[in-house]
Amino acid sequence: MLDVKEISAFAERNLMPDQVLVTRSTGEDALDPVTGDLMPADPLVVHSGKAGLYRGRERVRARNGHDGAWAEEVRIGYRMLLPLSAAELRENDTVPVAKARDEQAVGRTYRVAALGEVSSIPVLRTVWLEEHNREENAA
Repeated sequence: MLDVKEISAFAERNLMPDQVLVTRSTGEDALDPVTGDLMPADPLVVHSGKAGLYRGRERVRARNGHDGAWAEEVRIGYRMLLPLSAAELRENDTVPVAKARDEQAVGRTYRVAALGEVSSIPVLRTVWLEEHNREENAA
């Protein structure tokens, strides 16, 4: 018999060597008690912990360009694996990489490009990402 919990544990141990902090904008402002100014509120932490980042496929995105013309962009897609216990991610959640087996991944930030994949026999969470930016002083 297939033991899904053992497969999930194996995936976490062997396919998720990186550490990420997934955040989501709340879209709300908070009052700064010192200045009295409204400032963007701290983002909501959606997932903090294990992840695996893997090069995926290129994604072609169409968008409305200048003067109503359609422009196509080709962006490198990445696949992120998360533990089954991770909360559901939403499009545009932000994913900075805190620790990674590949040192060049540290400091890069990704955005969730699509809702996570689902399965009849889930053993891990899979989410598609697009690279957003990279800190210039990252290793």
